[in-house]
Amino acid sequence: MRLALQNVGTPEHVALAYDAWAPVGGDGKVPVDDKEPQRKPQDTRTKWLSNLEDIKVSDDYARSFERWKASFSAAGDRLAELTLASRLLIGHGNASAIDVGLTVHHTWGVPVIPGSALKGLVAHYVDATYGPADASKNPWEQQGDERVRVGYQGVTWNHRRIERGPGAIYRALFGAPDARDDATMREHGFDAGATAGLITFHDALYVPGSARDDKPFATDVLTVHQKGYYDSSGQSAPNDYDSPNPVAFLTVRPKCRLLLALSGPSEWTELAAQLLADALEKWGVGGKTAAGYGIGTVGTWRVPEPRRSKAEQVLAELEKHGKDALSSDIEKWLRGEAVTGPMRNLLSAAPVATAKEHLDVVRAIAVKFDLHATWSNRLKNKKADEQKKACARDLIDAWERLFPTGG
Repeated sequence: MRLALQNVGTPEHVALAYDAWAPVGGDGKVPVDDKEPQRKPQDTRTKWLSNLEDIKVSDDYARSFERWKASFSAAGDRLAELTLASRLLIGHGNASAIDVGLTVHHTWGVPVIPGSALKGLVAHYVDATYGPADASKNPWEQQGDERVRVGYQGVTWNHRRIERGPGAIYRALFGAPDARDDATMREHGFDAGATAGLITFHDALYVPGSARDDKPFATDVLTVHQKGYYDSSGQSAPNDYDSPNPVAFLTVRPKCRLLLALSGPSEWTELAAQLLADALEKWGVGGKTAAGYGIGTVGTWRVPEPRRSKAEQVLAELEKHGKDALSSDIEKWLRGEAVTGPMRNLLSAAPVATAKEHLDVVRAIAVKFDLHATWSNRLKNKKADEQKKACARDLIDAWERLFPTGG
């Protein structure tokens, strides 16, 4: 099946190309021809990865991204762009034809940081950075500043069993499980028991156009110098004569941008946003963070604008054409003439047969540009001839029949 797929060509979805279309050999791995070093740039794996690097993000993705971005309109929602300062490697433990996996968006095949990864990063960062120095002490035993840090403490484990639940701030941000010491915690005035966190960490999605030529993936190489030691799980001692074993794999390019999104009560999303930005800048996210992967800076967190009604969206588009063009169309429409300007689709019907949502747009334009006053001034203009005054009078009469209050 795989051999047949290879004749089809490289698909536009990176995950498919990285998995189902991988040109594997008999061992299920993409082969590397290292017998002739001079041919290495042309070996199977190199050419395959080069093709993956050349995959461009679908043009249709931008529309999907904008719809997703526009879905965040609640008061507590927060949005910010993460700019990668280094390569990003998410899902490197996934099954792969080259032993290094990669997680991308399931539908679009673009870079993504799962919300669960972001939540786990911040939860660990909060516990390690702000929690008490001696996590083995009970919360009521902590003294001074350490008592304040109790609120940031994470879950305490005893082997595979949850011994004690987290502190109040950790609990509010990330939630809490049931724990063995819940009853004792309640006796000392602490909240305990299972609860859901207040913050939703959404998947971070690739920002269209943020990579050069909209090609966000690049090959990297990791060279293992002690292959025997790792293959034997430490049974074979490391040495100085093992041959280096370079492993090429796919990553997300530096300088790509991903949109971060948080939802929840405003006072808590503000705190979570600050913590997430700090964790990404200082710790990084994904695999190989010890080697500097996954580091990035977060821009200013923005509060999304509320969703606009359909009439408001139409009005915003029409306003780009200016007062003269719009007022001319409205006057033709009120006189029963054919509308030929920017409002021709909106005002194709006679005034009495026009849909209510279209009348709302007309009313809003008239109020914005004070058209009723403009027509009234024509009546008062001593230099205007009787024909222009009669036209202004007809416009006012037609308007007041539609909008008895005068608009």
